[in-house]
Amino acid sequence: MKPENIREWLRGPMVAVATPFTEDFKLDLDALKSNIRVMIDRGVTTGNGTLLVGGAGGEHPTLSIQERKDVMSASMEAANGEVPVLSSIQHTDYRSIIDMAKHAESIGLQGAQLGPTYYYEPTEDDAYRLFELVANESDITLMLYHTWWEGLTMSLALVERIVSLPTVRSVKWSSPDPAHYRTVMKEMSGDVAFIDNSNSHIQSHIYGALGFITHLSGFWPEYPLKIWQQLEAHDYTAAEETLAAFKWKWTEWRSQVAAVTGGEGPFIKAAMEEAGLPAGPPRPPSIRPPGNLLKSLKELFDECGVPRV
Repeated sequence: MKPENIREWLRGPMVAVATPFTEDFKLDLDALKSNIRVMIDRGVTTGNGTLLVGGAGGEHPTLSIQERKDVMSASMEAANGEVPVLSSIQHTDYRSIIDMAKHAESIGLQGAQLGPTYYYEPTEDDAYRLFELVANESDITLMLYHTWWEGLTMSLALVERIVSLPTVRSVKWSSPDPAHYRTVMKEMSGDVAFIDNSNSHIQSHIYGALGFITHLSGFWPEYPLKIWQQLEAHDYTAAEETLAAFKWKWTEWRSQVAAVTGGEGPFIKAAMEEAGLPAGPPRPPSIRPPGNLLKSLKELFDECGVPRV
């Protein structure tokens, strides 16, 4: 998986991999490795998917820097070269970002997700300086993460400027403005590996995206893979029908969980446990969904034929 050939291997559903914990909230690396093997055995392999470990779906804001490194290392071991592995290196401290970038490079991670620093709203020059700094300190392949909800909606000129750095080879893309979303992708997707982060599976594929972010492969790998295969066949009617069969109902259930507790761990891990996979609780202050929502999740799984392990 050479960086210069990224468009050949950074393709398909990009799985936001959950970080399992024990019931006393300790890192459960054995469960992480086991879950990754399940995904690989059920179709998440090079060309048909990638793993994004230690991202928001992996509860990285609740992890220490060492835990984030441990997640990277365990994931690489489990993947065994059968699927690309990327990890978030986002942080508010540039030194921690560089530390994680160097670790990712040292263990052979295929890429690192990086967005502008948060809490203090950055300017466009701040964002560029951060990427330039990391690119100068490490050769890890970088995926630009457009975190516009944290204060900075990047202009086309800024995206082009950042992507001109030699190690920035992909973009995890969404935008609050549909016209901006479309323009950036249509202008740049021929050269850069775009991954959709807006649930616009069909539109993004039409605009040139090579994949989409998903939580669903963490408990039902075959479902996003089916959507991807339909997109690649340009059978957009079938893809829309497949999305309607589960994804849209799942999204409604997710929104009910979000009204109770924050973070992505609560709903991802509840689904994994319903499917029979080890996940454990989210870290506080997030909590497992209450019993009524777990009951409705079971009913949703039964209705849609979600397989259990």
